[in-house]
Amino acid sequence: MHISTTIWMLAACLGTVINASNVLEVNLVFPRNETYAPNDTFPVVFAFKNSERARRLNPSISYSLRDEDGDKVYNLWHELHWVNWTNQETYFAHKYSNAFSTEGRWSVLWTLSWDSCNVESPEYSNEVISNSTTKATMFTTSNSAPKLDPVSATANKTCTGQPGVAINVTDKTKSISSALWEGGKYTNHTCAVVAASPTPSTNPCRTQIDKTTLASMEASKLASYCDLHFNEPAECPDKKSAAQPLAVAGLSCLLGLTGALGFFLV
Repeated sequence: MHISTTIWMLAACLGTVINASNVLEVNLVFPRNETYAPNDTFPVVFAFKNSERARRLNPSISYSLRDEDGDKVYNLWHELHWVNWTNQETYFAHKYSNAFSTEGRWSVLWTLSWDSCNVESPEYSNEVISNSTTKATMFTTSNSAPKLDPVSATANKTCTGQPGVAINVTDKTKSISSALWEGGKYTNHTCAVVAASPTPSTNPCRTQIDKTTLASMEASKLASYCDLHFNEPAECPDKKSAAQPLAVAGLSCLLGLTGALGFFLV
């Protein structure tokens, strides 16, 4: 039976197709390589798309916010050990910074680190592989830019100068002794096997910050401010609960005073 060259080529292509459900994509969603208005509570947001694939990798992110016109550098990181990777399709890791409160040129230099396993390693060997890759995004702040709005700023699904990381996480896993892998205590001592090739492509700009995500970020920011117990915003739950008894007590005093005045006026 004769099989055409076209069919053979099609079969070869299909052999290299990556199952999209296996790919973990990590991107800096905001800021993008654009211009924004300065703001003293400026969000820096990373997205783990298809986040369930991260649960066996023990991932972490460290990053530097750099003033390209000066010497200021702010180093930050995300501890992701206790994230529930399975209850959302995309997990957003974010922090707010006051670094971008003035006009300038800035960069976000970020490093994604993760652990993986080699399925061909012999049992009881040092089979956990430490991986890392570093990316950078440049942006500017200008007083002439529109008011900062992460929702509208990420609505455009096409952008340039926004690199990301894609990891092809297979369904194969290995059980690793805690004596050989400290990070295993965060993954139930189970390590994922990552495919070396082909390398998946990334599309950082398809991930958007919608109104629900922004509201969740704002609530998280408020909670962190309230936990500091220093210059707490009026919206803090403790202040509201404390204000309510105070208001009741004030009303009781007012009623008592009104009753006393009524007594004297009669």
